[in-house]
Amino acid sequence: MNYGRPAPDYNIVVDVDDDEPTLEFQDFASTNAQRGRMNSSGMATGPAAATTAAPPYQPPGQGEAPSGGYSVWRTEYWAQYFNVDSSDVVQRSFLAVVPKDSFLDVYNTNPDLWGTFWIPTSVIFAMFVTASLSQSIAVALAGQKREYDFSMLSFAVFTIYSYVLAIGTFVYLATKYFGSQPGLMECFSVYGYAMAVWIPISVLCVLPFDWFRWVMVAVGFASSGFFIMRSVNQIVSRSNGKLHKGIIPLLLVAHALLVVVFKFRFFSYSVSSVPAPTPAPGK
Repeated sequence: MNYGRPAPDYNIVVDVDDDEPTLEFQDFASTNAQRGRMNSSGMATGPAAATTAAPPYQPPGQGEAPSGGYSVWRTEYWAQYFNVDSSDVVQRSFLAVVPKDSFLDVYNTNPDLWGTFWIPTSVIFAMFVTASLSQSIAVALAGQKREYDFSMLSFAVFTIYSYVLAIGTFVYLATKYFGSQPGLMECFSVYGYAMAVWIPISVLCVLPFDWFRWVMVAVGFASSGFFIMRSVNQIVSRSNGKLHKGIIPLLLVAHALLVVVFKFRFFSYSVSSVPAPTPAPGK
């Protein structure tokens, strides 16, 4: 080995790229203060907690308008309850007549007053027209002169609207008192849509067979009664057993009284022929 040879010179070249990102430091103290922190219970605190907290529960059929919480005195508040089309009303009417699925589960996705109002109104019109037609046929077959009874129309308006509003309000107040968290529009909709079955029954009861009309009235009572009891029972079940089931028989009795009024006021008439006049003596 040659210890006297001088060590070679080495040159080190460092290539510095101007495009390399520079290091940046962040102040996490101010960031944590803005974002909030977790307390000992695991809940977020600070300014961010207001934006991350879950909204309070609102019962179905109640609450603010989805477009911004309009006042009840403004048109925009009520417009949300008419935001349905004909297919929605037909679907809900079908569920009221043939309740294979839960009506309230479908209704509460988009509550409406369109069917709640127009279905009872259509029943009033259908009952008045068909009852007047039936009585006209009976009077014509009997050879008598027909005089239209328009008091039947006012009676139908008072009876049907009073039933829907009064019993719907009673169900709302009773279930709300026991903590079932109902919606007022929800209760009105149950009784409004329950009238749908009486439109075809009114047409069928034009046939001049009293036994057939009794059968149709029984079918209407069973169909609408089952729909009401099922829907009200679904509302009552929200009270966790606090509301006594005695409300169901009371509603069933009220519904039976309405059906009896329908039968004897709108679906009751007889066809009789006037006996031929006796010829005078000597003729």
